[in-house]
Amino acid sequence: MRRVLVLIVVMSLCMPFAMAADDPGVNRTIDVEGTPIESIVIPDVSTDGVDFVINLTLTTEAAENGTTVEWTVQQCINSGVCNPPERFSMNGSDANWSSTITPVDTHSYVNYDVVLTYPNGEDEKFPEGGFSEGGKVWSDCWVSGEDSGGNNCPETIVLPEEELPAPALLTTIAVGLTAALITKRDD
Repeated sequence: MRRVLVLIVVMSLCMPFAMAADDPGVNRTIDVEGTPIESIVIPDVSTDGVDFVINLTLTTEAAENGTTVEWTVQQCINSGVCNPPERFSMNGSDANWSSTITPVDTHSYVNYDVVLTYPNGEDEKFPEGGFSEGGKVWSDCWVSGEDSGGNNCPETIVLPEEELPAPALLTTIAVGLTAALITKRDD
């Protein structure tokens, strides 16, 4: 039983690293079916320094009851680092809402999710799973691990040499060694 518990803990700690490596270059949209959101319109591609506009339309019921809209954005850059998420209020009223950000230089993609605030003050995030299930728009020049793409990349992309392996690798190794020691000690 203890081994199973150790295995579950190790796998749950490694899961965020595995989720980060999903389909490089493939945009992801938020499924709005069955939600108070009628539609979300975003660009097909993001570009460094060029306005990135999101337009959101609420259902009639949500628009009439005073629901307001915010979105949370996380920009990840070509070196593999993601900036902290930022929450922005969207401009609008009734059914139509919009907001604009300017992607940072050398970004790979923009993650986003939507937060609705209902008249009673309660917030609801769409999708519930946050960025791992939320929207993602890739830039016109992106790098993700060994993969790269986009229609605005120079012939060769040169990333700075790193002295140490990525922090994720070190964390994964440390967790694996800890699990092995715990398992060995139980034997």
